[in-house]
Amino acid sequence: MRRYHYRWGEGMWSHVLHRVSGLALLVYLTMHIWVIHHVQKGEESYDALMRSLSTAPFRVGESLLLAAILFHSINGIRIAALDAGIGMRNHRATFWIVFAVCAVLGITGGIYLVFLAE
Repeated sequence: MRRYHYRWGEGMWSHVLHRVSGLALLVYLTMHIWVIHHVQKGEESYDALMRSLSTAPFRVGESLLLAAILFHSINGIRIAALDAGIGMRNHRATFWIVFAVCAVLGITGGIYLVFLAE
């Protein structure tokens, strides 16, 4: 049996990060539906849940969610362009461009969500 060794280049990192961000979005969607369910339980239940979701750990979680949304969406556009044959010769450079854009927007948005948002 032949062993396969993965090369951890830009393509593999793009693949892994895309899957992880997709799973993070799935977890968020499940949690979002759970929170919406609490609206039906009454105003007091919903307000108590919102108070607990406004704590610092959940704000950090929101900033990580923002990073997942940014990477998953922008990398998805990159993958669609690659599937259409656009940028095939520069796929490594496009990965780093996507990563840099997501890092700048994610850090900026994360700082706002954690420290400045009410």
